Amino acid sequence: MKKILILISIIISFASCNIKNNSTNRVSTVDSTLQIKVDSILQNRLSELDATAGQVIVMKVQTGEIKASAGTELKPQESGLIRTASLLAALETKAVQLSDTIDVGNGTLIIGKDTLLDHNWYRGGYGKITIQQGFGLSSNIANYKTAKHTFKDAQAFAKALTKYGYQVKDTSLIYNPSGYGVFTTPLQNLTFYTAIAQGTIGDKGTVNDIKRALEYTVTDGLARPAMSDEVKIAGATGTIQLPNGEYAVEFCGYFPADNPQYSVIVSINKKDKPASGGLMAGTVFKQIAEFLIVK
Repeated sequence: MKKILILISIIISFASCNIKNNSTNRVSTVDSTLQIKVDSILQNRLSELDATAGQVIVMKVQTGEIKASAGTELKPQESGLIRTASLLAALETKAVQLSDTIDVGNGTLIIGKDTLLDHNWYRGGYGKITIQQGFGLSSNIANYKTAKHTFKDAQAFAKALTKYGYQVKDTSLIYNPSGYGVFTTPLQNLTFYTAIAQGTIGDKGTVNDIKRALEYTVTDGLARPAMSDEVKIAGATGTIQLPNGEYAVEFCGYFPADNPQYSVIVSINKKDKPASGGLMAGTVFKQIAEFLIVK
């Protein structure tokens, strides 16, 4: 916990330095060549998607230095990337393992007055899958069932998320595990994923499990559009409908997966479907990663 808070403090300090750079005593860590390239990649994607807003941040894993920050600085909003914190919180209890099986049925789950849908519900769902598969396939039902099995109520789950710096605004064990009711920023999400890349969050066994799940998501899950032949990438997708009706499509991760040097977040807001974090944000991540690996 102390390491996470220190990292957050460092990141905020660097963000202020890099974006404003008002003090002559501060030296900007932004790489001007990378900044131009990242901005070009992002703007092209925003234009293709007719997006309303987007932001990309590139960070050095070991130092927390921001090497590029392009697009519009997004205000706190709900994020599907919270799924990773949800899984980490569950794994830390030791009550579940990635290999445990969950039945997500036909992709539709009615819970009292609420209904959870997986993205492929109209194709009959995934049936019985492992927790790792559920994470890689962005299953809302798997997220919920894992949290329900692990935590006694919504308050206990919300408390677990605070360890990673996330504050739940509207507690719900049904929706919080998938990101609803939890407001965050791209920089906060990137800070969390960078801590995973550093191995400074959770115990060694748990962080290795979450790293394995992030790698699986790219090789076998919905983040396959982010997979590169040039460098091994680990990360997660996030797709969520915001209160204003728009969709937030995101990808956050790091590379090389086995020796992380950079972490990157791509966040894009768009008005209409289709909405896919892997396809729409993951491809931006891939372009940036491949540029950096040969730079």
